[in-house]
Amino acid sequence: MSKPMTGDLPGDNLLLRPFRETTPDQVAGLFLRSAKPASEWYVGLELELFGFQRADLRSVDHPALARLLTRLAPSLGMTIEREFAVGQSVAVDVSEAVESSVDASGAVAEAEGLIVGLTGGGPLISLEPGGQIEFASSPHRALRRLLEEVRGYATALRAVGEAEGIGFWALGHHPFASRETAPKMPKGRYDIMRRYLATSGARGLDMMHLTSSVQTTVDFLSEANLVDKVRTAARVSPFLTALTASSPFSGGKANGFQSMRYQIWLGTDARRSGVWPEMFDREGLTIARYIDRAVKTPTMFFLRNGQYRVTEPKPFAAFAEEGFEGTVVTVGDFVDHLTTFFPEVRPKGYVELRGADCVLPDEAVAIAGFWRAILDDEATRRAVDDRLAKMDYEAVTKLQPQVARQGLAAESAAGPVREVAKWLVRTAYERLDAGAPDCASCLRPLVERAERGRSPADELLEQASKTSIEDALACVTL
Repeated sequence: MSKPMTGDLPGDNLLLRPFRETTPDQVAGLFLRSAKPASEWYVGLELELFGFQRADLRSVDHPALARLLTRLAPSLGMTIEREFAVGQSVAVDVSEAVESSVDASGAVAEAEGLIVGLTGGGPLISLEPGGQIEFASSPHRALRRLLEEVRGYATALRAVGEAEGIGFWALGHHPFASRETAPKMPKGRYDIMRRYLATSGARGLDMMHLTSSVQTTVDFLSEANLVDKVRTAARVSPFLTALTASSPFSGGKANGFQSMRYQIWLGTDARRSGVWPEMFDREGLTIARYIDRAVKTPTMFFLRNGQYRVTEPKPFAAFAEEGFEGTVVTVGDFVDHLTTFFPEVRPKGYVELRGADCVLPDEAVAIAGFWRAILDDEATRRAVDDRLAKMDYEAVTKLQPQVARQGLAAESAAGPVREVAKWLVRTAYERLDAGAPDCASCLRPLVERAERGRSPADELLEQASKTSIEDALACVTL
């Protein structure tokens, strides 16, 4: 949403510098150059959906998704992005995407490159590892403008999907597929991640191929403000997960969890994901501490000559000193390395909030409004911190598996999760309603859910018990 994590010094490109020759302050500048006054803060949203064949509920493979994106591009005024070689992507004007580029089965000629997403003047659409379709919005000052953009995308996607016989589920976990049967998107980066995550954490491959989420991005004023927002968000995150839990089905049956997505993340490489002790303590997750964690973590890959190269399982710091395959390891390599970290709250050129299961578009925008309301207003953020003062690292990590299984019925150190979630949403709504009632109205789907005290998983399980899982899924179909 904000500026990308790149940096230039006068007459010198920081990204090309050897990492070992840069100072901590120069590397920290990759984050801090995006700091801005509150008057310039924006909010962004990422929404992932599972495509399915309407005829038989099967997953949608890459050829069919390529055909879908080819037809979606003109309706959104976007450009097709292709990967021509392992790791090498370029954008192609949609006017050049002639019908011959996608045959009747959706296959794309190797010479013409594999379709991997769409780009535009603001939003982006990408194919995630298991064929999830991710929409990344433009940055917006006003929540109602974000809602308009997301609704426009959903309308276009639904129309093209209907023409192709494809529907879309807003769920945190695929209801039928397994890691073996899920589609595998043919991107070089994903291939290397599959190899690495197969040996690091029991559920890494499930995370890649079977989960979908809603992610929100908000801006920050300074490093101190970034640290404060990360700390508050880490405390809040499991309560929002409980409220938005939408992944009670796996393998065509109830799986015993409210959020199987959350449970899977708890079994994914803990060095890169989840919450960390340094998010909660007095010092907080400063940029220096984040960099220190990152350089001590094994590197998944290096990008060389447009190709992703597999590495030995060594910390980034070791490669920075020794080099990689005869090449110097640069600051740009470190930026690539940071893309393999997926904490529940992620510092970038903004703060990325990653704790919510996937929900339908209007409710996804409500989640973005929720985060903005409790993090961007300092008085509200402090009130939330006071309410959740007992939610330290130990309390949050104790709560996480309970939320994954019990959802809103779980108990936390701050009180019953259902009641805490209701208080948090009410606080967010009141904050927006006091200054921007038209934006506060965008929170209504989440407010109503909190008042009912029922997550999407609660409603899905109830409907499935009355009729069938297939009928229940109609409630979360785009």
